[in-house]
Amino acid sequence: MIYFSAAEILRDATLTIEYTFDNQSLLDSGPLRINGTGSNYIFTNTGRVNYSLSLSVNQSYVQATGLVLLGTNNQPHSFSLWIKPTNISGGTIIHVSQLVTGDGWCFPLLGFSNSSNLIVQSWNSSSVTLVGPVITVNVWTHIAITYSTSNGTRLWINGNQYGSSSGAFNYTTPNVPVIVTIGSSLNGQNSCSSGGIEMGQYFGEIDEFQLYSRELSSSDINSLANP
Repeated sequence: MIYFSAAEILRDATLTIEYTFDNQSLLDSGPLRINGTGSNYIFTNTGRVNYSLSLSVNQSYVQATGLVLLGTNNQPHSFSLWIKPTNISGGTIIHVSQLVTGDGWCFPLLGFSNSSNLIVQSWNSSSVTLVGPVITVNVWTHIAITYSTSNGTRLWINGNQYGSSSGAFNYTTPNVPVIVTIGSSLNGQNSCSSGGIEMGQYFGEIDEFQLYSRELSSSDINSLANP
């Protein structure tokens, strides 16, 4: 008989997406098997952990569709990923939208400002914006973003909390399944509220991309930042 720890059970129960890219595909390693689709991407063996996703030309991106809980009001959620950007003068790293074209109800959740700061954004009928640091190019950096109604949005860099939104707030959505686009805002660049993110193509590598349907703890994030 195989026994699972409480931590393993919690992880599997709340892990929505896990793209490791180690098999050089967009197969979801998580329990829900939400495989990705995309365009103009390649895989490279210079990842933070084995292989990574490389986005190096305009309109290069990966999408995950049918995300019910991320499209639900006030649902706690967390993102974890490694980034190795080659350009930080703007660009969308994570975009959330109602339509696969990047528009409808939409906002860029993670990206760079025109002054090269990392920006995290959430939505409460308008943008809720958290300004992060300037990230070093060509260096792997672990990013975690957590949300709950009690703590609001928090940004974690390399396992340490960098900052948080100014108080708790309600995450408001269209209450329909949504799409996450990695690396671009697509048509949303022309219609979504930017929240300080200079929407456009992200250039660089991404590795170990995960979405959870809960607010990760500091110990969870420390483990993810130290694989």
